[in-house]
Amino acid sequence: MKSDNKLRKYDLLESNAVKSIFKSRRTQFLFQLPGALFLVIVVLAGFYGIQNSNMNFASISIWVIWWSLLIISLALFGRFWCLMCPFGAAGDWIQRRSFYKRINDTFSLNRKLPAKFRNLSLAAVFFLVITWADFQFNLVNSPLNTAYFIVALLGVIVIISIIFERRSFCRYVCPITGLAGLYSMFAPFELRSKDREICKTCREKYCISGNEKGYPCPVFEYPGTMEKNTHCILCTECVKTCHRSNISFNLRSFAGDFLTISKTRTDEAVFVLILLGVTVFQTLIMIRPWTGLTTDLMIYTGAGYDSVRFILFIAVAAFPVLIYSAAIGVSKLLNRKVTFKDLFMGYAYSVIPLGLMMHLSHNLRHLLEEGTGVIPVISDPFGFGWNLFGSSGYAPAPLLNNNNILLIQWLLMFAGLGFSISVGRGISRRMFRENESAYIPVLMFIFIFFVFNLWMLGQPIMHKH
Repeated sequence: MKSDNKLRKYDLLESNAVKSIFKSRRTQFLFQLPGALFLVIVVLAGFYGIQNSNMNFASISIWVIWWSLLIISLALFGRFWCLMCPFGAAGDWIQRRSFYKRINDTFSLNRKLPAKFRNLSLAAVFFLVITWADFQFNLVNSPLNTAYFIVALLGVIVIISIIFERRSFCRYVCPITGLAGLYSMFAPFELRSKDREICKTCREKYCISGNEKGYPCPVFEYPGTMEKNTHCILCTECVKTCHRSNISFNLRSFAGDFLTISKTRTDEAVFVLILLGVTVFQTLIMIRPWTGLTTDLMIYTGAGYDSVRFILFIAVAAFPVLIYSAAIGVSKLLNRKVTFKDLFMGYAYSVIPLGLMMHLSHNLRHLLEEGTGVIPVISDPFGFGWNLFGSSGYAPAPLLNNNNILLIQWLLMFAGLGFSISVGRGISRRMFRENESAYIPVLMFIFIFFVFNLWMLGQPIMHKH
């Protein structure tokens, strides 16, 4: 047990069994292999299976099961998905020309991504484009389009991996890297250096240069200064390369990153707010009032259905940025010693717990109401009439009824509100000590979205799947 800034931590690498797993070069491959096989089945089912989303493995497994479990895993385990991600694995395997063995020469031009793109700007655009494509082309209900999307994404990854160094795609381009990184700050696990002084005196710094035991960090992180989970993909390369055994894998309290964070970024702050807007949008389009709003706007404006939907998408996605900016403007009036930019960046992290719980409550309904649909599909993934595991005739029922699901959603929302308030107060005390009242406008912003989301969760649902 260790103490760091009053945060109790338990280093799991003190266990020889856990440490041996982290140091083995086969470990990541053994996690990636099932994911790669799963992706192959999804693509085959999308291309050759029945084009009925309720009977095709591609649609149910990706948009109901995987997407829901991804959000849950980020809250509980951080970026564990990145450890096993078959998309990242494809880039690694092509660059390294090996599944897990350490080689010296990589199959890549090893170009650096232009400095102006070494942030979350590309990831934010990619995330918005995919969200719109899902809405516009109904990806969730099209096994064929799902397969095309996966193949296209793999193609982009392969091209970027051949041109640019390491996992440039995963760090700067992946559409879920911002979501995964920001939400993982809430998780009760972290990979960090044990003692930063040891890192400072280390001349070799194999964690960022690599050695015969492992590769340099694929996402350009340096454990000696890393203070949050945002970019670490838990690949364990630094554990393998550190000859001073100065890497720890800690179990800590939830939301631990927010208690010690000192480095804030504008791109992360903006992504937090965009993510909040997209989450609201994805919930809005499922409730009955949305249809009425869309119809009314078409009548009053004379615009077409697609135009109205696109305008609403942009408006809802941008709305949190505008409202939050106004709240920060008021905060600036209450704390004139701090710049608008510093307030904007600092307080944005207090929005993450509420945004995470909003996202989690949305996807939890999909999982609990529609997740059982995978049971008959695993026996007949292509819709060919197979019965591989004897469950193809199973008529799935929701795991919980609507009232129980709504209760869980409300509990998650109140938990998110509590964490956000606690994080915001901590940021006020730690970063903006001159005047803690500057947090009040941001608190009002958080409370508005909290109440609005409770209202959305209580509306009649029209499922997309």
